Amino acid sequence: MSTTYDEMPAMQREYLQRRAVLLHQIRQYLANYGFGADLPTALSMAMELGLNVWEIGPVLIRLDTCGEIVYWGGPRAGCSYRLRRGGQHPDDIALDRDVRVKIKSGQCQQGIPLLTGILADRYDLLPPQLLRACRWLIADRLIAHDGNGPFGPGLYVVRRVRPGRNALTV
Repeated sequence: MSTTYDEMPAMQREYLQRRAVLLHQIRQYLANYGFGADLPTALSMAMELGLNVWEIGPVLIRLDTCGEIVYWGGPRAGCSYRLRRGGQHPDDIALDRDVRVKIKSGQCQQGIPLLTGILADRYDLLPPQLLRACRWLIADRLIAHDGNGPFGPGLYVVRRVRPGRNALTV
């Protein structure tokens, strides 16, 4: 059973509010940089914004997971660049291309679930990053999430690839 916002302890509500404010603040800060532009490190951002670097890291990870930036963690490591709206994260290209090839060749057939755990491990992605990596496959209606699939909830192959369609590039 889930807890509503009003039923949450005050500290948890404050944390969620703080995180939402930080997310908005960092999105506004990053909007000053062009698509593909090198971005400052988390440490530089924290100093410039007057924030704690340990608060910024999780927000940058979330923006990376959403596909808005490319972020290679740590306070001194930084965002490589801001992704163009509709751009594909570089960590997702190989997975996208391989799944398309497997669907086109018939190795992944309609109605069969994608083995997301194996894919995540093979491409070194966390579960939320795997969903980011699959978003173009979902948008092209090659796969879809089925909460009541024959093998349980998961991502299932919906149809075959049209000839000539390749993975998007950055």
